[in-house]
Amino acid sequence: MAQSSTGRSFDSFRERLGAVYAKGLLGAAEGRQQTDRVLAELDSLVDDVLERLAQFELFLASPRVRLEDKLRVLDAAFAPRMTPLLLNFLKVVARHGRLDCLRQIRHSARRQYSVLLGRVEVTVKSAAPVDVPLRRHIEQRLVAALDQPVDVQWQVDPALLGGLQVRVGDTVFDGSLDSRLDTLQAEMRRRTTELIRDSLQRFLTTE
Repeated sequence: MAQSSTGRSFDSFRERLGAVYAKGLLGAAEGRQQTDRVLAELDSLVDDVLERLAQFELFLASPRVRLEDKLRVLDAAFAPRMTPLLLNFLKVVARHGRLDCLRQIRHSARRQYSVLLGRVEVTVKSAAPVDVPLRRHIEQRLVAALDQPVDVQWQVDPALLGGLQVRVGDTVFDGSLDSRLDTLQAEMRRRTTELIRDSLQRFLTTE
C-alpha cells in the first residue's frame, strides 16, 4: 500500500468500492447457484492473469483506454472459458470505469462469502512458501484458536524477516506462530461469535 496519505485514501476508496461490487456479484452468483465456480474463476483471473500479465492489468485499469476496446478484449480473452455471469459482471465494472478494483473485489467477495458460510477469513504471510504439512498444522491451530472453521489465504512476502504474519479481520499478529495464536485465541474468545457475525451481516445487508 502506498505510504502517502493520498495513496492510503485511494486504496481505502477502492476497498469500499470492492465491497460494494463484491456484494452484487455474490448476490447474482448465489441466485444462480454458481458462487463456488464464479469465485474460483475470479481467483484465477487475479492469480493467473493479473499477477502474470502486468501490462494486461494496466490496460484494463487505464482511463485512457476506450471502453469499447476493453469490452472487446474481455470478450476475446474470456468468453470461451468464463461463465457468462462473471464476464457480464466484468463488463458492468468496466462501464463504471472500475476495473482497477478487481483485486479488492476478489478479496471482499471471498471475505463476504466466508461470513455467509460461517467461516473466518485469515490471511497468513510468510517470508518463503510454506509446505503442505506445515500449512495443515497452522490451519489446525487457527481452527482451535478461533473455535470456528477458517478460510486461509496464503501469501509470500520476502520483506518479512522471519516467522509469520497472521491477519484476522483488521487485526494483525506478528512474530512466532504459537505465541501469537495464544494471544489470538484469548482475544477472539472475548468477542462472541454472535457479535462478529451480526456486525458483518449488517454490512452485507446495507443498501
